[in-house]
Amino acid sequence: MPPNTVEPGTRLVDRYRLEAALGQAGSTSYWRAQDELLDRPVGVCLLDGTSRSAAAILSAARQAAAVTDPRFLRVLDASHTDSVVYVVTEWVAGSSLADLLGDGPLPPGEARSMVAEIAKALAAAHEQGLAHLCLRPEQVLRMAHGQVKVAGLAVDAAVRGLTAASPEEAARRDAEGCAAILYAALTARWPGEDQSSLPPAPRENGVLRTPRQVRAGVPDDLDDITSRALIARHRAGPKPSSPAEFAALLGSAHVTTRLPVVRDQDEDHIAEADDTPYPPSYLAPYEDTTRRSPGLMSRAAWALAGLLLVVGLGLAGWQLVMALGDGNGDGSPSSDATATESTSGQRPLKVAGIEAFDPPPGGNGEENDDRAARVLDGDTSTMWTTKTYRQQFGPSGLKEGVGLVLDLGKTETVRSLAIALRGSGTDLELRVADQRSDQLEDYKVVAQASGESGLAEVRLDEPVQARYLLVWLTALPAEGSGYQGSIAEIGVRG
Repeated sequence: MPPNTVEPGTRLVDRYRLEAALGQAGSTSYWRAQDELLDRPVGVCLLDGTSRSAAAILSAARQAAAVTDPRFLRVLDASHTDSVVYVVTEWVAGSSLADLLGDGPLPPGEARSMVAEIAKALAAAHEQGLAHLCLRPEQVLRMAHGQVKVAGLAVDAAVRGLTAASPEEAARRDAEGCAAILYAALTARWPGEDQSSLPPAPRENGVLRTPRQVRAGVPDDLDDITSRALIARHRAGPKPSSPAEFAALLGSAHVTTRLPVVRDQDEDHIAEADDTPYPPSYLAPYEDTTRRSPGLMSRAAWALAGLLLVVGLGLAGWQLVMALGDGNGDGSPSSDATATESTSGQRPLKVAGIEAFDPPPGGNGEENDDRAARVLDGDTSTMWTTKTYRQQFGPSGLKEGVGLVLDLGKTETVRSLAIALRGSGTDLELRVADQRSDQLEDYKVVAQASGESGLAEVRLDEPVQARYLLVWLTALPAEGSGYQGSIAEIGVRG
């Protein structure tokens, strides 16, 4: 049974029913199939069992199956029958990075968060002796709530006959792979020499141009980290030698040092998360999925970020500390009682106090309260974080959400909030009340935002009078095998 002669309806080892051919490369064919034993969709790769690469692919698949990190697309089965080697993988709902970049680059904060997850996952794989070696945008998947999955660990390299001479070389090449993915996320161009559906990144005299030379608004730190890994003798310093080192560099990077790009799209449309199953990365071509359109609040937030971070242009009321928290650097409110009016007629409001909010049912009244004041200290390197949850919030989860209550000290007119988030995929509500309460229903919802990352602006349709503001997180970014929310700074404007 040669792999390239298999037809739809064929049953493999009396378990996997091949339903749709996804592509063919030489003697290798790729299928969407149904696991009839467990009644679930799967991806199947069929190879000629007599080929020289068959043994290496089967060995790589079996090693990858032992990796339990949820950020990798799982290998469910791998064996051979009737002169055919087959590899079975899970079939997940999500969109590839290549699809997500179809309308342009990601916001810098979202790009940094996504690639940091990839680098951490690869670092964990290297600890188990496995490498990827051919990371491409088509192999990076984002799920409905922002979770990241990497497809093709070890297997894709075996399919393509790629090997590394040593663990050190494998680590260096995977660090370069992470940098190439970050370059693509920041520019919507592919810097690698291997094929991708993205347009190739430009070069000058054979030298790759830096992300900031390709796309305006790429932050300095991310530009330097990416260029250091991909461009020989780049001024920023030595190349990162491993995915773990690359993840550490991203963890120390600032992502708001330049005016980000704002895409002009349909601002009233916020698409639902795509639920189209996504096949294994090496199943090419694959079924297209629809890119999630960035929301209005996310785009407005990045526009605001540009205003906040251009110093010396006469926007006295919109300097970073004034806009992102009226703090004086020690976590206490500023002693300056006079707020400077901004060019838009809004002014920063002082926050007199802040505390975490974790109400019943589901909550125990405590959510890292000792870190709450960090969102008012004017330092985006410190932050309040939620606990790490194994389930996403919602009706079927452990609880509906958690948040922070801000006390303005007196009733004020509130028009908007600026919230510096870490990670991608945060859903939140702004709720207000005249009296402090431990019950969620006592706070009225006045604004909502979904899928936020980086600097998010929550702008009210109409100003409200309130003393207490509740920033209520209803969905958290993926963090490792769970979910965790992080807020670096909050600024209130009236």
